[in-house]
Amino acid sequence: MNARWKMLALVVPAALALACSDQPIAPAGDEPAVTANWMNNPDVGNGVVYRYESDFAVCWTDFSNGLRACHRTQQFPSGDCGAFDPIGGISAQEVVALPDLDDFFSSEIVANQMGRLWITVRDLNQPGSCYGAQRVAEGWGDFHYTDNDMFGTDPGGQGRSNAWGFMAEGGLTASDGSPVGYSGHARYVWNGDRGLVLMQHQVVVR
Repeated sequence: MNARWKMLALVVPAALALACSDQPIAPAGDEPAVTANWMNNPDVGNGVVYRYESDFAVCWTDFSNGLRACHRTQQFPSGDCGAFDPIGGISAQEVVALPDLDDFFSSEIVANQMGRLWITVRDLNQPGSCYGAQRVAEGWGDFHYTDNDMFGTDPGGQGRSNAWGFMAEGGLTASDGSPVGYSGHARYVWNGDRGLVLMQHQVVVR
């Protein structure tokens, strides 16, 4: 019996005993409850779950308004795009959902990365000193990257596509010093028939 079923065998009888008991239960103390999420949940020694931290950088352009957003854990190497003190890498988790023992790169891997990144938005329609464009706003924001199949493969010819995307939001500071809100999304799909398909590129500053 593996560890997961052993745990279930212990938890279910205990839960039934508590549910059927007539004895009053003392109120819990003020200690905060443990919140499990995709980064801290126990994996019971699961060998297909990998967790780590890494630096990250990604940019995309909203073609409807000419705004380009860049999200980074490290500073830009050059250009007048602002300066910030890096706070380290963002948390990452990879789960080998459908392992292929013969060809690892045919495995289906579900990936997540989440954390705080420095966001810079510039207007490609306006000339400026931030890589040739005018800086619109910048500041810290929350970022989430998801990928349902890191290698873009189709294991077994089942017609599955590789879909991935980026979501970010934050309260930034505009170039004139005023506070603005930011929301950005980028989504992509790759399959063997149509190649890379851009599903969404959005950069909104209000």
